Amino acid sequence: MTLTELSYYSRRALPIGIIFLLILLILFYLFKLFFIYLNLNTHRQVYTNPVFGKISSPQLKQPLKTGQLSYILDTVEGTPISASEAAKVYFLPSPTTKFGYREKIYLIAKNLGFDTTSAKYTLIGKEASFSDQKQQLTVDITNFNFSYQYQFTGEEEFFLNNYLPASSAIENRSIDFLKNLDRYPTELAQGKTNLIYLKFDQQTKSLAVVENPNQANMIEVDFYRPDIDSLPTVSPSYFNSQNYLVIIFFGEEYKVLKAQISFFEKSEGEYGVYPLKSGELSWQDLKAGKGIIISPAEAKGNVVIKRMFLGYFDPSIYQEYLQPVYVFLGDNNFVGYVPAVADEYLVSNGK
Repeated sequence: MTLTELSYYSRRALPIGIIFLLILLILFYLFKLFFIYLNLNTHRQVYTNPVFGKISSPQLKQPLKTGQLSYILDTVEGTPISASEAAKVYFLPSPTTKFGYREKIYLIAKNLGFDTTSAKYTLIGKEASFSDQKQQLTVDITNFNFSYQYQFTGEEEFFLNNYLPASSAIENRSIDFLKNLDRYPTELAQGKTNLIYLKFDQQTKSLAVVENPNQANMIEVDFYRPDIDSLPTVSPSYFNSQNYLVIIFFGEEYKVLKAQISFFEKSEGEYGVYPLKSGELSWQDLKAGKGIIISPAEAKGNVVIKRMFLGYFDPSIYQEYLQPVYVFLGDNNFVGYVPAVADEYLVSNGK
């Protein structure tokens, strides 16, 4: 066969080859779509292991009371989002009184400014309290969670030569302070911190949050538990943490004015895998008044929900389980949580 003949027959066969290739591609993608359809319509067995049986729903220390609210969903997705079909629920061991707790609570009191050579504490139940004319400290002797407050309104020297160090220096000093108290849990060390700038007005004796650090004369440092299984943790107040320090810097010194650590260690090896309710069902629960309203207490009328996601509720009071919740964020700083564990495994209000 000559080159001319080869060229002739090649040109005649080319359209047939292209058509054959297109048919092969069409058949390939038809089979691919068919298997995708089968996969989507095949019921997948979701692994669950609810080892704790029925569990109590998340609780707040002081639940907010609101009037009848109605909700409008205006999220990017346009419909309630559903997270995974199951998630871990972690056991929070009940704290017990520690041997040698007196030394530890005196260490905390000393670092917070009490004269421990003369200071005495009162013990009511599991809470030890120190107090004097200026300050109050309460320490839980089972896990050394504490709450501290200093009456600073008459301390004019605190507001002379006010300054705020760089954010990294503030965080480092806060961490060192908690380490000196021997109350800096490992999980908080692994989580994030957040700075909230505050301004105290000496004339009106009022404290306000400010956006501009240059307007602030004190700072709140919030410590958060790290993400759990790629889900964020949320606090009982959402916008700040129950684990925090409020500090004022003046001259070359600083003073902790308010502080709290309310943290419960989770047992890494003790968890169950529980089925979760759908996003649609959690949305219906919120509308039916079954949500936990975090903010604001004065919400009235229609609340427009702008964002919805799944997170883990980090409690400020002891409860047995660390569990997921659906988070609803809306206009006017509205925040609401809905327990995410399927209703058949959930006991409302611990009953």
